[in-house]
Amino acid sequence: MKKLFGLLIAIVMAVALVGCRENTSKKLKVGLIGSAAGLNDKGYNQFAVDGLKKAEKEFDITIKTVDITSGVDINKTLDQFGQQKYDLVFLLEYNFDGLITSYNNGKPIAEKYPNTQFVIFNAFANTNEQGNKIHSNVTEVLFGVNESSYLAGMLAVLAYENRDIFIDNTYLFPNNRALAFVGGTNSEGITVFSYGFYQGANAAAHEAGVTYDIYETYEAGFGASTEMAQKIKGYYDNGVSTVYGAAGGVASNIRTEAETAKRFMIDVDANQDELKPGYVLTSVLKKTDAAVYELIKELKNKTFEGGKVRNYNLANSGTDITDLSTISRFIKEEKIAKWNEIKRKIRDAKAAIINGTIDVIDAQNHEVLDKTTLTNLNFR
Repeated sequence: MKKLFGLLIAIVMAVALVGCRENTSKKLKVGLIGSAAGLNDKGYNQFAVDGLKKAEKEFDITIKTVDITSGVDINKTLDQFGQQKYDLVFLLEYNFDGLITSYNNGKPIAEKYPNTQFVIFNAFANTNEQGNKIHSNVTEVLFGVNESSYLAGMLAVLAYENRDIFIDNTYLFPNNRALAFVGGTNSEGITVFSYGFYQGANAAAHEAGVTYDIYETYEAGFGASTEMAQKIKGYYDNGVSTVYGAAGGVASNIRTEAETAKRFMIDVDANQDELKPGYVLTSVLKKTDAAVYELIKELKNKTFEGGKVRNYNLANSGTDITDLSTISRFIKEEKIAKWNEIKRKIRDAKAAIINGTIDVIDAQNHEVLDKTTLTNLNFR
């Protein structure tokens, strides 16, 4: 009888242990809400989804993506993810009030669902005026695109000042010096691009002893339109050599108009250089796929810490410009040495930013660019 009793105890304990293993090995549930540019934007959103799918394949997690372009309510969606006990939710849109401050005149969503980790991009929205974190389950992800935009601004000026290095008949360069910036909205998530771009352009113009006119808009939205195509055409008609766009789908307008004008444009988020070879000078990279994948991996490995700031910059390869291999195909053979010199200047500037010699204004950190300090730029 004692042996039988002992056997029963052993069986019960074995079943209990199996139950424990099942509980600890349950599938993680990860959600992702895209931005207004849409999940298929070939950049910021699409790369984040790529990172999510890579994690799904590698870690066997349950995922769900939500495209807000059809009028989806972001706060309601966040609330639903919380109700459904998702472990981790990424929010790519610049819309944080319901999550951080208040939802339906009540508790913020982050407070309602303390067991769900939320990740927001491009802003210190979970940081109060004293610099303290508001919610321990909200992680802020910031990309140092101000730094890579600085390099892009330098390159835009260096390309025009050395325009004779490019293959004849491919381009129709204007006689006057001008650049343009096209932003989707007037927000810190967009000015972080323009401020760095202006600083880099000013540095290169100062070294060359020249002045550039600057045209800009922060009302482009994030979808291509006839209206924006005309506005961008107007920039090129006014003698702009390079248009830098941080406006989602409006990039297709800029690429088309750049090719028509036989000038340059600079794209963002992903490597878009091959979409219009020779006319996309470079792309400023924001590696959302790496951020999404790494944070899911940490959650899976139980090393994830909420309520932190995660920075992806030039130093850790979270952002950069492209390797310029596409535009390099449009350099005259006899001008390769000059082109290599230009690329060396860009590499030197990158190193100086990383070591702190060059300080680039960061709008995401609530820093404001004093345009009067840009003595070699003339804002129109």
